[in-house]
Amino acid sequence: MAATRGSAWLACAFCMLLAGSTCQAQYELIDSPMYHNPELPRASVVPLFPEDAKDLWLKAFERPEVDLRCQAADAIGFAHRRGAKGFESTIGPLRAAFEKPDQHPALMLAIARTLVTLEARDTAATLLEHAESGSSDLREIVEPALAKWDFRPARELWLKRLADPACPRRNLVLAIQGLGAVGEDKAADRLRELALGDQVPVQIRLEAAQALAMLRSDGLEKDAEALAGDATPRGITSRLVAAALLRRHRSAEAVRLLQRLAQDKEPTVAAAAAGRLLEIDAELLLPALNQLLASPDDKLRSFGVEVLYRKPGERHVHLLADRLEDANPEIRNKARRYLQELGSKAEFRDAVIAEGTRVLGSTKWAGLEQATILLTILDHKPAAERLVELLKFERPEVFITAAWGLRRLAVAETLPDVTKHVEAQFQHILTAPWSSLADPDFRLVEHQVSQLNQLLGQQKYLPAEPLLRKFVPRRAGRLIDEARASAIWALGLIHEGKPDAGLAKALEGRLNAPPMPPGEDIRVRLMCGIALGRMGAKESVPGLREYYSDDRATGDALHDGCGWALEQITGEKMGPPDTIRYVERDWFLMPHKEEPGQASPFVPARAP
Repeated sequence: MAATRGSAWLACAFCMLLAGSTCQAQYELIDSPMYHNPELPRASVVPLFPEDAKDLWLKAFERPEVDLRCQAADAIGFAHRRGAKGFESTIGPLRAAFEKPDQHPALMLAIARTLVTLEARDTAATLLEHAESGSSDLREIVEPALAKWDFRPARELWLKRLADPACPRRNLVLAIQGLGAVGEDKAADRLRELALGDQVPVQIRLEAAQALAMLRSDGLEKDAEALAGDATPRGITSRLVAAALLRRHRSAEAVRLLQRLAQDKEPTVAAAAAGRLLEIDAELLLPALNQLLASPDDKLRSFGVEVLYRKPGERHVHLLADRLEDANPEIRNKARRYLQELGSKAEFRDAVIAEGTRVLGSTKWAGLEQATILLTILDHKPAAERLVELLKFERPEVFITAAWGLRRLAVAETLPDVTKHVEAQFQHILTAPWSSLADPDFRLVEHQVSQLNQLLGQQKYLPAEPLLRKFVPRRAGRLIDEARASAIWALGLIHEGKPDAGLAKALEGRLNAPPMPPGEDIRVRLMCGIALGRMGAKESVPGLREYYSDDRATGDALHDGCGWALEQITGEKMGPPDTIRYVERDWFLMPHKEEPGQASPFVPARAP
């Protein structure tokens, strides 16, 4: 079952290797069709919660050991979050324990967390009572939940704290956040005092301003104007408070002030104001656009990219393409995705193609990577000539993405050059010194070759057939199994419906090789079976049957691949897989049937 949840597991090996060298959003795009053509059946996997686990955990919760009781309470909450049903019945025992006097503080925290997770609103009064007299840690678990549930008695407590000048800071912050969340209008005047007080701690001022903004969507413009007037470094807090007060305002006066703050030299102030303007209308940020895009702050540049996308035009498409080279991978991904969306529209396609081509002609690796993805997804086939050149680029983010782009664009004129490149890389792999074989970049070269081999197979490029055959034998010390698997898959496509006795014998030899370690890789064996099926190699039927022991798919890659191959050759249909039901075992304690001589029902879920 593990080997396959099939070909998906095999395919992810490529992603794991790329993870260390490029951004996740990129390497997830680099697909390998050999793992999906054919698409082998996948069993439905249904996880089952272990029977009697709840009762077992409740027994553990009754034990005297505090740590065991804490783990039991946490397990109940965790199971509920994971979607296990029926844990509402544990609320009673948890509540009863919570209400007992002199409980260990750690246990009180664990129970409170679980009651909150279970949405045990009937326990709100008990939670509030103990939170008021308990630790700050307990209050920080309970009070946000009471605000979410809008438990009205909590409002009075929070209002009292708000009026108490000696209230500890952590308690005051919780009160301010709670009153803002529930929209308690009685708090507005005191919140304003705290927000405007220049002797009030910074955290309290900002929390009060944010809470007041949740209560007022107008009327705070004058206060914000006064606060924003201090442009000195000492006035940063006041300007932050000004931006926070206008969080829900949209009057002309508020917009004018937010536009001024959006160009503040302090990035946190500018970001707070820009975020609100973007919510109202991206056009309001146009006066600050150049400053946003030139900012060293990632968030501000991201806002600039958002404006370019929402207000597209020839100049903005150009500026958006410049962001393909941004130092932040999330920003350049965002810019590329937005260009893709614009490029899918007729009125912007030519401009996007032109800008993508401009960046593709540059030398900066980040821009080359993004432009390759952009033009490939837009199916701009003239880019293929440049992608051939980029196969020799020094960074894997570019040379692998270029190979992927060539495979997706599938331009016939590139195939001779691709074949030459694969030949050169194959020779490099064979002659590389032993010390370089463990180098991650060496492994990434192999995956470039894998992409190109798959291209040659998909295009059924016959002149590459002799080269692809060179990948079939396993060469001692040269672990290039991803590239070999792709070449074998490609040979199956080139010879589809045209059996070749010599090739079939070689493939069956690799299929029958013992699995690793130290024999043959599962990917190679799987692709051998699939290639034999595509070729219609009837003489290989007995060998394929060795690995197909059922009349239906099982979820094992090699088994199902050989079953698919037999179906192609003999016409014997492979039945659909059964639903796989398994009991999840990654729990705190698992039920266990007692054997004679066993005294404890508490059995760890995992063996030590």
